[in-house]
Amino acid sequence: MIKINKITFSNFNKGIAIPLILIGVTTTAFAADDGFYAGLSLGNGKPNITSTTSLSKNSSFIYGGIVGYQFNKNFATEGQYTGVGQVTDTAGNTAKADAFSVSAVGILPLNESFNLYGKLGIASAKTTTSAGYSAFGTSRTALTYGVGVQYNATTNIGVRLGWDRYGIATASATGVKSNFNSDVLNVSAIYTF
Repeated sequence: MIKINKITFSNFNKGIAIPLILIGVTTTAFAADDGFYAGLSLGNGKPNITSTTSLSKNSSFIYGGIVGYQFNKNFATEGQYTGVGQVTDTAGNTAKADAFSVSAVGILPLNESFNLYGKLGIASAKTTTSAGYSAFGTSRTALTYGVGVQYNATTNIGVRLGWDRYGIATASATGVKSNFNSDVLNVSAIYTF
């Protein structure tokens, strides 16, 4: 009788424990599907700016920040500031660009740990040049887009590997703009609140 009661009690505990565990896992999985997030990015920017003098380098270390809101498991919006790269001519003169962007983000969850994402938005990029550079700094507002993968280490912490493209520009002494693009490869740490 005691043995039967123990088995019955044990089965009763399993009968309650399994649904409670499933509810906990489901709640944990859905907790990351919406909310505010923020992050920091590091990477490499490679602008295709040209110069009348020879270029010695056309890429540079970049950093930036991200803030966003995820509405559900498939859609978010985010704002981002990032460097988009620098070019240096053989005389040591530089042209460097930074961008602010606002994007819609489509998310495709592959499983609980990995998501693919694509971004489409608008960015305002400002190029600054050193005094001896053959062109002058100016601003350009253009479409920006990107793709990447995010690994969700926990419900609050994720790591992204992404590629983004930004429109940038320089200007001649008479004010005529020349448009260029910059490709940015980055790694970002994301925290969801």
